Amino acid sequence: MRKSLLSEKHHTYVYIFALILLVIGMPLSKFLMSLSQIILVCNWILEGGLKGKMIAFKNNKAALLLSSLILVHFIGLLYTSDFDYAFKDIRIKAPLLILPLIFSTSKVLSEKAINAILRFFVAAILIGTVISTLILTGIIHRELLDIRSVSVFISHIRFALLICIAVFISSYFFYRAHDPLPKLVWVGIAFWLIYFLILTELMTGLAALCFAVIVLSGYAIFRSKIKWIKYSGVVVVSLIGISIFYLSIQISKGISSPEKIDFSKLEDTTAHGNRYQHALDSKLTENGHYIWIYFCNQELEEVWNKRSAIRLNEKDLKGNNIYFTLVRFLASKGLRKDADALNSLSEEEIKAIEKGVVNVNYQDIASLEGRLHEIAWELDVYKNTGDPNGHSITQRFEFWKTALAIIRDNPLFGVGTGDIQNAFDLQYEKMNSPLSKESRLRAHNQYLSITVAFGIVGLVWFLITLFYPMFLCEKSKSYLYVSFLLIAIVSFLTEDTLETQAGVTFYAFFNSFLLFIYSPKKN
Repeated sequence: MRKSLLSEKHHTYVYIFALILLVIGMPLSKFLMSLSQIILVCNWILEGGLKGKMIAFKNNKAALLLSSLILVHFIGLLYTSDFDYAFKDIRIKAPLLILPLIFSTSKVLSEKAINAILRFFVAAILIGTVISTLILTGIIHRELLDIRSVSVFISHIRFALLICIAVFISSYFFYRAHDPLPKLVWVGIAFWLIYFLILTELMTGLAALCFAVIVLSGYAIFRSKIKWIKYSGVVVVSLIGISIFYLSIQISKGISSPEKIDFSKLEDTTAHGNRYQHALDSKLTENGHYIWIYFCNQELEEVWNKRSAIRLNEKDLKGNNIYFTLVRFLASKGLRKDADALNSLSEEEIKAIEKGVVNVNYQDIASLEGRLHEIAWELDVYKNTGDPNGHSITQRFEFWKTALAIIRDNPLFGVGTGDIQNAFDLQYEKMNSPLSKESRLRAHNQYLSITVAFGIVGLVWFLITLFYPMFLCEKSKSYLYVSFLLIAIVSFLTEDTLETQAGVTFYAFFNSFLLFIYSPKKN
């Protein structure tokens, strides 16, 4: 066996350095995510002892199981037609093999090194939230059309999942700390991160965090013999329950009861003598005001084109038809859609409409209540018109319906690794989907995406790789691993988490790190 140019100690230093780069890169830099994994692979190879490492990997059932998910993708090549897409997909998912292989066969790290890696991760998350907050407050200038675009390094959804992990790591260090000051710092970090999730309306992150906290608190309530832990669990679950009830009330308020109008007595002309139009068959409302009554397109176009550089037949800065944005905004104020109403708007309101703000109550870009109202409106529109376009939640309903239709046609083995997008494109046409061409995306549900690609057989194997390690590895019973797993399970419901570099790295890193490197003192 060729001796390495570096000593074992120096290889360990490189290993730790690469891990620190990786945890910093996950929330802050795709480049660092890639670079760190290249360093990990090179260091692992140059360290030598490959035969012994492969034997250790072969004997580690949990590592083999986790990495077997990439094998499923290679098997899917046997019956795919789009190999360009397939190989790109496999390249993105390389961490599913690389990280379990390296982590399960490398030298055991000290507790000090492990804690340092976790602290660097939390620090990187804090830096990301601070930068996002500076953008939100305008200290760092960046045009914001949507609160979720404050996440500038990775997708806001992936960032939210990483924040959830950081919350549980912070609570872990809070529990481990003995002095009051470190405890105060860690609890402060945890509360800041939770507040940031609320501030930036990261709904997937909030849902994952609540689910994980409820499950862990429930476990503490039923299993712990320590009274204060039981009582704390009851309080936490109660607070979350109250919060969910409050949010439900807020969502229901988003669809206000329609104003009472005698449709037989609607006026026919504006104050300027132009004719009103009334779409009496539409019952859509905004803040309880009917949208499609009292609108005069002639006056709207004349006045709007004088007040804005964006023509009325063009799109707002969010990419939606600005005419509909304007009409909804006027309706939300209880105004008619005519010249006088449009002239009554302030310059700030005109700029808000140009940015795609559809409701007077949504002008504050950081408004969880406004986001809940918008969700309620999306659901109401979908219920009454069947139109999902432009709305992230209702579009998902169409994604899921399309995915299920593909699965019905390819139930056992799916369509193969590379043919997923082609299958969706064909199915959308076959179903005559109401989604616009640019909105015809994939499943946005990892369970469905796996089933579309690899069928029921692939889904079963995916679920085995997801849950069975808990029965193979004692470390899977740790607080941090269970927290991570619960967060991942929820994220898979509304996102194709494993279809992007950030999502795959999040899943592969924490799955492998918490199973093969992290050594909990207590569960």
